[in-house]
Order: sequence, then structure tokens, then C-alpha cells
Amino acid sequence: MYNALLRPLLFSLSSDQAHELTIHAAAWSARNRWSHSLLPFVGVKRRFQPLSGLSTTLWGIHFHHPVGLAAGFDKEGELVPLMQRLGFSHLDIGSMTAKPSNGNPLPRSFRLKRDASLINRMGLNNSGTSSVLRHLDAFKPSIPRSVNIAKTHDPTILGEEGIQDYAQSLSEVLTWGKADLITLNVSCPNTAEGKTFENPDSLSALLSGLDTTIKESPTAPPPILLKLSCDLEKTVLTEITQIAHKKAWIQGFVMSNTSTRRDGLIEPTDRVSAMGKGGLSGKAIAGWSTQSIEWLASSTSHPIIGVGGVFNARDVLEKMQAGASLVQMYTGLVYEGPGVVQRIVSDLTSLMQQKGVETLSPQTAGLLL
Repeated sequence: MYNALLRPLLFSLSSDQAHELTIHAAAWSARNRWSHSLLPFVGVKRRFQPLSGLSTTLWGIHFHHPVGLAAGFDKEGELVPLMQRLGFSHLDIGSMTAKPSNGNPLPRSFRLKRDASLINRMGLNNSGTSSVLRHLDAFKPSIPRSVNIAKTHDPTILGEEGIQDYAQSLSEVLTWGKADLITLNVSCPNTAEGKTFENPDSLSALLSGLDTTIKESPTAPPPILLKLSCDLEKTVLTEITQIAHKKAWIQGFVMSNTSTRRDGLIEPTDRVSAMGKGGLSGKAIAGWSTQSIEWLASSTSHPIIGVGGVFNARDVLEKMQAGASLVQMYTGLVYEGPGVVQRIVSDLTSLMQQKGVETLSPQTAGLLL
């Protein structure tokens, strides 16, 4: 039903209109759980029990299977019950920022159908960290949640003020005390100033500036991950991991955020140019993301969550073979629909049974390709 009816209907709208409609409908469904009985009509099975061999434990946290929801879809923490019902094994909520932001003006998202990709310059629109955490308080999920933090979308907040902006959000999340993971988004390209904290000097200053917040936390912090971009050169990525390794509280990485690159696209160049600035996601960045995961895995023993162009079981296996222990998806959900997670898990299960692989991991993923 999704591919035959709902996707053509949504794709007849602008990307911005379809996004708003989807988020509002999903939030309504999350609040009205009786509506979950309608999900089989869009490919979501009533009973979903992943194979035990798909599960893994990282940072002392159990994940039923590798596929989670990437940040950017549930910015407000209002979709948790629905996303859990769709079958995701974990959720990355946000990005959230210390101060509320309306984000960039419309239009701010675009489809590249031929590339099965999106370009967005949403601008970190969210109601602010304290508000998002209140939304999350309404739910008690049985799957892990990561809280994703970024710098407020304001070009006047730079340098030391930017560090303090991060520190404020981090302090609120630590005081809240219910996050299973925290992701520091240091790579979002969609702020007004277009700057990130991925520059090694800026990242070093940020992490040192957050030391005090960590030390003053009323409780021990959960594992904290860095979310990076696949636009980084290998030498810079290696330098970043060396900086991160100096902080014991950095315990993993998310690779990758969206990309500012435009090479290799099928969509006509003039149409892509007319879309303007923004982060590219989806199939178009799958190869770049996977290569970056491989580079990252060669310079760290910390767990990696792979993101970028995950649409099917093969995409999951390629990310894991490169070194990812988990994956996350966003654009794949847009193009493939609500049943995509269960389809991926079912396909992974079939492959494991066919090839006699008992446990899925970065070490065994290549056996299934």
C-alpha cells in the first residue's frame, strides 16, 4: 500500500509539505496507539520477533538487531512509540539545541528521486533541549534512546559561546538522566554560519570545554558518541579520533552526517544547483559513508554506528563489513516506507539461515554478502 498509494501521494507534494504531513501524522499516531492496528496496511507486521543472532550488546546496552532511526526524523521526541512499533532497535532523538530555533526558511528540503536521495537545509529546527526532554518524558520505551545534541542555529553563537551552548544542552540531558546514549552532533552543515566543530582545533576546544560539565554531572554520564561527516579526509578523520581518544567519556562514533558534496549524482546538474545549499543524504552518499566507516574503524576500537544510504539488508551488511556495529536510517524510511525495518530484519534472518551464520557482527557480515 505504501509504494502503490501513499508514496505517490506524498511525492506529489513538495518535500517540505510531505515532511510536515508525515511528522504530524506520526505524532498523532504515537499519541493514539489504537492507530497502530492500521500499520499492517502499510507493510508493518503485527508480530515482530528478530532472530536472537541479530542482537548485540554495546556499552552494556542490548540492541535486538542493528537497525536504528537516525537523528533528524524525530527532532521533538514525539514519535517514540510509533518508531518502536515500526521495529527500530534504537532511536537517535534530535538534534536538539540549547535554544529553540525555527530553522531555515522554506523551501528547505528537496528530493532527488533518480538518486534515491534528499537534500535538506532544515537548520536544526527544534523547540529546545528542555522542551524535547519533556516530550520524551511522556514515553517509556523498551528500546535504547540516544539524545542528539547540536549547537543552536544562530550565527552569533561562536567560539566559547558555542561551547557553552553545547554545555548547557549536555548539562540538561545529564540532569534529566534518562538517555541511554548521548550523541554530540559536531558535523551539521545546515547552520546559518555553515561551520562545524570538526576542525581538530575546534573539536579539541569543545571537548575540553565539556570536561567540566561531565565532572559536575549529578550522575555518571551514559556513553557519549561523536557524529562526524563523510566529507572528512582520512588524515583529518584520524586526527579527530586521536583527539576523541584523549577523553575517556567519548566511547563511540556515528558515521556519517549528511554531505555537502554533489559529485556523481544522476539528477541534472542545473536542477541540483537550483536547490542550493544543504546536506545530501540517501543512496548518493552510501559509498562515501561506507568508505569513511572503514577509515574510522582503522583508527579506533570504539564502536561505530553507520549511517548513510541504508535502504536494504545489503546496505546494512556493507556498513557492518566496513566496521559498523549498528546502523541507522532516515532517507531509506522516506523512500521505502514504514515496513522497511521489518523487511531488512527478515532479509538478514533469511541470509543468516541460508549461509549458516549464527551471529551477525562486523566480523561475520562479509560472509552474507
